[in-house]
Amino acid sequence: MGINSINPRLLLNFGLFSQLVAAVLLVVLFLLLRRHAVRRPYFRAWSSAWVALAIGLAALTLRYNLLPLLTVEGTGTDWWAKGSNFVYQFGKLAFALLLLHGTLLYLKGVAHPPLSVMRWLWAGVGAVALASVVASSNLQSILFWQGLCNLLVFVFCAVAMLTLPKSRRSLGTRTTGSVLAATSLLWLAYLLALVNAVVPGIHATANLGALLNGPNNYLDLILDMLLAFGMVLVLFEDLRREIDTAHRELHVAHEQLLRESYVDALTGAYNRRAFSEGTGLEDAKGSFGVLVALDVDNLKDVNDAYGHKHGDALLRHLSSVLRAGLRPSDKLYRMGGDEFLVVMPRAVVSTAAARIREIIANAPSLRLADSDTSLELRASVGAAEFTSIEQLDITLHAADRSMYDQKRASHQQHPVLPGAVRLENGH
Repeated sequence: MGINSINPRLLLNFGLFSQLVAAVLLVVLFLLLRRHAVRRPYFRAWSSAWVALAIGLAALTLRYNLLPLLTVEGTGTDWWAKGSNFVYQFGKLAFALLLLHGTLLYLKGVAHPPLSVMRWLWAGVGAVALASVVASSNLQSILFWQGLCNLLVFVFCAVAMLTLPKSRRSLGTRTTGSVLAATSLLWLAYLLALVNAVVPGIHATANLGALLNGPNNYLDLILDMLLAFGMVLVLFEDLRREIDTAHRELHVAHEQLLRESYVDALTGAYNRRAFSEGTGLEDAKGSFGVLVALDVDNLKDVNDAYGHKHGDALLRHLSSVLRAGLRPSDKLYRMGGDEFLVVMPRAVVSTAAARIREIIANAPSLRLADSDTSLELRASVGAAEFTSIEQLDITLHAADRSMYDQKRASHQQHPVLPGAVRLENGH
């Protein structure tokens, strides 16, 4: 049997039924995705649009397939037909309204309009649907008035989606806008084909009229599927951006926690864990250098005389003075208590130790906020050189031994005196 022998009525009904099945499947898909659109009212509006379209198509399908079997000609058939046409017209116009509503929500991110506004909009849809059905004697006239409304909505939505700012353009918005533009052109062709249903003196060309004999259902089906695909893309792109933002925030939080785990909370210097795991030692890995060990000689005296609050202030002062005087490549570590370590890549023992002693000697006194007492820095210093990163543990032991040797070699004691606490670097 050739294609020309197929019953046009059967082709029309099969196309209409296929469009209805596709709309129902899209309703199911969009309802399943609504849980991902809690903060996306535009997608909820678009989901409702597909529900309205499915209801309208169901009414038209029943009108041409079930109604003739249930009613007898002349027994109220006309009223049943007009009722089905009204549901169909209302569903299609509601689809356009909800599509417009969702697009506006996507464009501006505004909340739902006030209930009174929505009531007027829905009342307008109902009035147009009722007036077009009552004033029309056939489905073609109904489709003409539906087409006028659809054309206005689709053109507006297409232009809005395709002219978004560059930062908001995406595959989803371009797909949705392009499909809406194609749908606008199709409805323009429908209007030209249907114009004789409203204005009898004007006749459509044969090619445009052929669109209404079945192929229109298949064209609508294809465009509906593509439009739904674009809408889902828009949702997924929004979800992806949200996930990417969450990942970036987690990354920042992770970096902050990682930094805090490597940084001494009191002084801001790196801690022992950072030294053990090589944090900050990247520059030293490819070079020779010096490890300088420091010990604050009278932290215990300050703690006993003025309290741990001022002892902590002294440690912060030492850290601040050292970091201000060191090179960017030099790294300061607080190894615990009053013990500090400075890693100085590409340095030699004599100049490195002298530089640390000079920084401490020239450091300003730390004046206590609640008294006239000034604390002057005094620390024992020891240094040892390394020629590779693998020698750091041995070098650290040597620097500690040098520092403690200098502390023991100091014969003069420096007690805490009221009004002034002097801490000198050991020699």
